[in-house]
Amino acid sequence: MDLAYIILIILVIIYIPLYFYVRKSEKMHDMGIVPYGPAVMIKTKWGLGLMDRLSKHKKFWRAFGLISKIIALLLMISIVFVMVINMLLLPSAIGRGGIGIEYALAIPGLNPMLPLVYGVIGLLVAMVVHELAHGIQTRANDMEVKSSGLLYAVVPIGAFVEPDEESVEKADRRARMDLYAAGIAVNFIVAIVCFLLMTGAMFGGLTSEYGDNPAISSVEGDTFGFESGIPAGALITHINGVPISTVDDFRNAADVYGKYSVSYVYQDREGTVDVVLGVHISGVSSGTPAAGAGLSKGTYLTAMIDENDDRKDFGNLYDFTEFMRTTKQGDVFKLVIMTAEDVELTYEKVILGDNGGIGLLGVSVNTSGFMFTTPNENLEKALNPFYGATGITDGAMSALSYIGAPLSGYAPIPADTQWWYEVDMIPANVFWVLISLLFWIFWLNIVLGLSNALPAIPFDGGFLFMGGLDFILEKTGMPAEKRDRYTRSVTSMTTWAVLIGLMLVLMVIIF
Repeated sequence: MDLAYIILIILVIIYIPLYFYVRKSEKMHDMGIVPYGPAVMIKTKWGLGLMDRLSKHKKFWRAFGLISKIIALLLMISIVFVMVINMLLLPSAIGRGGIGIEYALAIPGLNPMLPLVYGVIGLLVAMVVHELAHGIQTRANDMEVKSSGLLYAVVPIGAFVEPDEESVEKADRRARMDLYAAGIAVNFIVAIVCFLLMTGAMFGGLTSEYGDNPAISSVEGDTFGFESGIPAGALITHINGVPISTVDDFRNAADVYGKYSVSYVYQDREGTVDVVLGVHISGVSSGTPAAGAGLSKGTYLTAMIDENDDRKDFGNLYDFTEFMRTTKQGDVFKLVIMTAEDVELTYEKVILGDNGGIGLLGVSVNTSGFMFTTPNENLEKALNPFYGATGITDGAMSALSYIGAPLSGYAPIPADTQWWYEVDMIPANVFWVLISLLFWIFWLNIVLGLSNALPAIPFDGGFLFMGGLDFILEKTGMPAEKRDRYTRSVTSMTTWAVLIGLMLVLMVIIF
């Protein structure tokens, strides 16, 4: 059994009796440890004095409340858009295999994506500023704060500030919405500040003598590339003795499927190995021409022949991608495929589908298991969340990919590729520690801000959604009592829809 499953089971076994003990124990209640739904709330007085001092500038916090609501609305629209896109993609994602339950545990060090030290620091910063913002805005609007503390349910799930419910109920709608929007907005602002500091430091402090050299960002298992032993982070320097310094050099040297002598450099070592280079099919999408023709993962596309018997041979991903841009829906090709066992297969009359105006085959490909980039491209992806986007939808998906980049080791630049760059300002080891710290503070703040913007109670976005709906209905002249019933009913239905959708998406992603 996977270690993450074992640890999760142990934590559940520990938590269940602890939870029921907390529910029954008056002693625990007197200590401020009380049940909160399925969670345990640990109440303290930490930070209450600081909230009082900072909340004295009421005009500032009134103006900040308006800004907070605008930020929260934009993030709510963004996270709903992401959820809708993921829901639409669910049918094609089912059965592909998820990333694993260990990614569901937001525990730095146990979650493979969250490093222990950076993750703990980033998580603490995100939770503290989020709840501090709630507390300050509560006090700035003359509502009382009873306690602050930690929510625990199997694992720590967040910090909290507990406003006095009676004073919140008495406050007007504007004050309550300022309170709920504050944490989301501060997380977003902290994230943006850290992102600007991080990218500013990288943009001004990194250079590479290998700028446009073909470089390996990752290697897929069970491929010719993996078997060659060339590591992720290596730079290709020669193919069959020909010097390689640009992508065009690589394409010209490896233009057809076959075995090549590949020289590379990785940090302080060099090597030369024989490796078969070709367009490796790493995945076939269901319902596409490739799937209909029977193409399978793990084979190599060596050529495409059109109806005029014009043949295009492939030895690398770049040539295949460029060729596909010249095709269109309805084009008919014969496909020549080579298996890993050197068996040649031919697929007759494959009719391309549509991929935004160009031909669609329906395969995910790489070059013999190698994913290539260049040091310049690698840095640009770290600096620009909208890298490669050509429109609003592309931009939104690129930003989403940037947030998901840690799953591929981009935090913001993979450790294996950091040696490509020279650091001009400070010692390299200090520079990369600071960059990693800024990245994880940025990442955890943006994730916490987005998740709290979900229009579902108990997330802050759920209360904002209810307040916003109440505001709109008030403008229509609906009576207060009827308006209250309607907003609560709609918010409840929206909450269930969002939570069910979120669980479905997470289950498919994880499992």
